[in-house]
Amino acid sequence: MRTSTDSGGTWSEARLINPEHGLRHMPVESVFRSREGFIILPCDGVTGGSGGTAIHISRDAGKTWNDPGAGREAPDFAAGKTGAWIAGIHAGVVQLLDGTLMAFGRGNNIDGRMPMSISRDMGQTWTYQAGEFPPIGGGQRLVLRRLMEGPILFISFTDRRKGMNLADATGKSNTCYGMFAALSFDEGKSWPVKRLITAGGPAREIDGGGNTGRYTMDDTHAEPRGYLASTQTPDRLIHLITSKQHYVFNLAWLKEFASPGLQQPAIPQ
Repeated sequence: MRTSTDSGGTWSEARLINPEHGLRHMPVESVFRSREGFIILPCDGVTGGSGGTAIHISRDAGKTWNDPGAGREAPDFAAGKTGAWIAGIHAGVVQLLDGTLMAFGRGNNIDGRMPMSISRDMGQTWTYQAGEFPPIGGGQRLVLRRLMEGPILFISFTDRRKGMNLADATGKSNTCYGMFAALSFDEGKSWPVKRLITAGGPAREIDGGGNTGRYTMDDTHAEPRGYLASTQTPDRLIHLITSKQHYVFNLAWLKEFASPGLQQPAIPQ
């Protein structure tokens, strides 16, 4: 762990927050600060492509850390079951307004869908259900975060073969493939806004780097894989890094093709 007080210009010396590197200690790029001020760091709980994610929590600005599920075996991730792990690896985690933690992960799919995990006791126990979104696999990692404006942002990938029906600028629905964003205005109950993350235009070849490789980008095709990381800067621009590419957009762009009557509820600060 390192800290910076000048926007990354300089950093403190590194220190190990937990010197025992093993299962449940493999960081996932989805760290965030809770409404209570806790720092919550998800970490893969296994070395394979599925099997669960742990969370490490600091209640004192990073001085000490606790894994609320440590020492407990990986559970049955079936719908309705309870365990001390998030279903799926590389999980994205967000806190809802009532303090609940909501997570989506890769692997441990439920009914052919990406698993959604819910904790109402700050990560001590989780319950599992099928989420709305298609599952992801090798070379893919999702993003889940709350935007400054209030909605929850989810970024992931369509099914590689079936794609996803998404609206274009004319309101026409097309089958689209690759990286997409979704917005929830009701704390994850529904995701009425979905948009392919692409610059659009004539088809052209892009180098995705990593194990993404080269792919075609146009109005209906976006990056097919990528290890995603995202932040929102004070100017409210959303920066998204994939395995190689850097995308920048804002909430208005995400909502550009949304239904005109869509109302965003007020989000308590």
